[in-house]
Amino acid sequence: MATETHEKILQVARRLFVKQGYTATSIRQVAGETGIGKATIYHHFPDKQAIIMALLEQNQAKMQENLAVMRAETDPRRRFQVAAELSILYLLESADILQIARREVPGGREFMMKGFGAFMRKFHALLVDAIQRGIEQGLFRAVDPAQAARVFLTMIQGSFAMTYLSGERPQSPGKASAHLLEVFFKGIDIRPE
Repeated sequence: MATETHEKILQVARRLFVKQGYTATSIRQVAGETGIGKATIYHHFPDKQAIIMALLEQNQAKMQENLAVMRAETDPRRRFQVAAELSILYLLESADILQIARREVPGGREFMMKGFGAFMRKFHALLVDAIQRGIEQGLFRAVDPAQAARVFLTMIQGSFAMTYLSGERPQSPGKASAHLLEVFFKGIDIRPE
């Protein structure tokens, strides 16, 4: 029951933070929307900042889960597919709350940057490893693995940024990643080298 209450508080607070912003959301509103008394909310979280920090910790835990799924995928091409799908899904689910935390929460930006920096280094290393193994297996042409991994990461981030800023949403993370992977693996030039 305590875990359910904890999660309900987080879900409702997240929705309110995204809808109206962190600063404009009060514990009283969270209590009203959850049907949980303020005293119970304070039992789980000492203040509003603790709620949003718990949401950011959930996001970081999700990033670590995504790394584990990528690490488990040994096929080089498949690792890129998994990376693209998980990244697009994560960004779709997390972008709003991350933007709010970055802009409105004292220490939120620093907390996120610390976790995100470490995540990106590990993510990049997994892609470099996949490219190196793909080259060794004759799946990929000889390229600079670190540079190619950066290009792929830039494609994911750029594609998502364009989608997010335009207010559009992709049909599905799978379809969005398939389009991205087609361009990454095949390019757009039809002329032979």
